[in-house]
Amino acid sequence: MEYTLKNGKTVIIREPKTDDAQALVSLMTTAYTETPFLAGNPGEFTTTPEEESKIIENALNSQTSTWFVAEYEGKVVGQCSVGLKGSRQRLRHRAELGFVILERFCNIGIGGKMMTECLKWCTDNGVTQAELDVVTGNERALNMYKSFGFEIVGTSPKALKYPDGTYADEYRMVKFL
Repeated sequence: MEYTLKNGKTVIIREPKTDDAQALVSLMTTAYTETPFLAGNPGEFTTTPEEESKIIENALNSQTSTWFVAEYEGKVVGQCSVGLKGSRQRLRHRAELGFVILERFCNIGIGGKMMTECLKWCTDNGVTQAELDVVTGNERALNMYKSFGFEIVGTSPKALKYPDGTYADEYRMVKFL
């Protein structure tokens, strides 16, 4: 789906192709160096393009999840995923969401467009509860999630431990659809 952004340019939110494997590896490798808000440290993303290509193939065949990339000016600059919490009937109304956007492409609306596609997938798949985790200090993401109607339902203390020994808490957020 093509969207117009705050800066007047367009972004395409689409499922990844196996040809995107190298771009996705580069995206994650870079993102891990740009922000303390992801679950890994710089250098910890070690998936090869070949492995990533297989992950993409599996994702495209999944009936319980999907994955989107954000293509801006011909480059993959973000990705998001959404998937059911579990296969058991009692969990199939819940979906988990996750987002990554390169720092220089933040604040122009890409995250919101990815969220729109994830929530559409939820609705199309009978999900009534969308869930995500966000580091408490990640104000930009927190504000976006709140703008979509997500509410904080709890805090996980010391959810992330950094190499210097410090910790970050995470909020658990939920949106009822």
